[in-house]
Amino acid sequence: MNLRHSLPFVVLLLVAGCASKGPPELRGADFYFEEGQKDFEHHRYLQAVESYQRIVSNFPGHARVAEAQYYLAESYFGMKEYVNAAFEYERLVDTYPSSQWRDDAQYKIGESYAEQSHRAELDQRETYEALTAFRQFIEDNPGSELVATARERIAQLRARLAKKQYLAAQLYQRQGHLAAARMTYEGMINTYPETPWYWHGLAQLGFIARKEGAIEAARGHWQEVLQSADTAEVPAEVLKQVGEWVAELGVD
Repeated sequence: MNLRHSLPFVVLLLVAGCASKGPPELRGADFYFEEGQKDFEHHRYLQAVESYQRIVSNFPGHARVAEAQYYLAESYFGMKEYVNAAFEYERLVDTYPSSQWRDDAQYKIGESYAEQSHRAELDQRETYEALTAFRQFIEDNPGSELVATARERIAQLRARLAKKQYLAAQLYQRQGHLAAARMTYEGMINTYPETPWYWHGLAQLGFIARKEGAIEAARGHWQEVLQSADTAEVPAEVLKQVGEWVAELGVD
C-alpha cells in the first residue's frame, strides 16, 4: 500500500480509537477516600497520602474533608515523617476546630514532636515542643480519655530533661568543677523533683559535700535518700551506692 494514501486511513483509526474510549472518568471525593482507607489499612501510607491529599486539595467543602485531613496526618505519622505529621495535625486543629477529629489531632501533635525528641545528651528543642503541645492538649480537653496518657508522656519527657541536666552536672564533676556541679545538681532537683533523677542528684550532692569536707551535709543528703526508699521509687542503683557511702562514713 502506498504510504501517502494510507496515512489518512491510519489517522482515521486513531481518531476512532480515541472516540471509543470517551472522556476520562471523573472521580469524586468518596472514591479517593475509600482508596485512601484501603491503602492506610494495609500500611501503604505513601499511596494513602496521595488519595487524602487529593480530597484536601480538590474537595475542601466535602463532608469528609476533615477526616481526610486527619488520615493524611496519620499516614505521615505511619511513615515516621513526624515533621510533616505535626504540620498536618496542626492544620486540622486550625482549619477544622469543630471537627470530631480535632482532639485526637491535637494530642498527636505532641506525639509527633515527642517522636522527634533526641536522647538526653543532644539538643532538646523537640522535647520542649512536645511538652508545650501536651500541656495545651490537657488544658483544652480536660475531659478527654487521652489526658492520662498525655500526663504520662509529660512525665517521660521531663525525666529526659532532668537526665540532660544531670549529665551536665556529671561533666562538671568529672572535670573537678565541684561548685558548678553542685549548682547544676541543685537546679535539677529543684526543677524536676518528681523524676528518678532527683535521687541521683541528691546522692551526688552528698558525694560532693563529703569531698568538700561537709560530712554532716553529706550525711543529711544520703539519709533523705535512704529514708525515702519506703515511700518513693528510689532507683536501686542509687540506694546501693548511697548505702556504701554511708558505710564508709561510719568507718571515718
